[in-house]
Amino acid sequence: MKNKKIIIKPFKMVSDSFNKGFNRGLVMKREVNIREARYIVRTLLGIEILKREDADDLEEYYSFNEDLLNVVNDWLKGKCSDNSITEYAYDCSDEPLGIWNAFKIVQYLQKKNII
Repeated sequence: MKNKKIIIKPFKMVSDSFNKGFNRGLVMKREVNIREARYIVRTLLGIEILKREDADDLEEYYSFNEDLLNVVNDWLKGKCSDNSITEYAYDCSDEPLGIWNAFKIVQYLQKKNII
């Protein structure tokens, strides 16, 4: 087993005032772009998503990317649940995203100066 050290700087979260201050999303300096959204879903979360060569046509691929981009940004802001992301898994997995993925995502977003 390999140990890995992850360094995360302080970051801001949005709290839900109706639910006893429950943290529900990240305060973002900017939204992620499509390359960043695809990287988060495919590489950091390990979810296989539609590739250009697998799409029937470019319109399908662009529509997929637009939907993915909107969902990832909403998910990071806490406007939708993890299920919105896991619906993109081709294997229809019911596996939760897991808290451990949050560290990789926050580290990536800080590196890209998104949060």
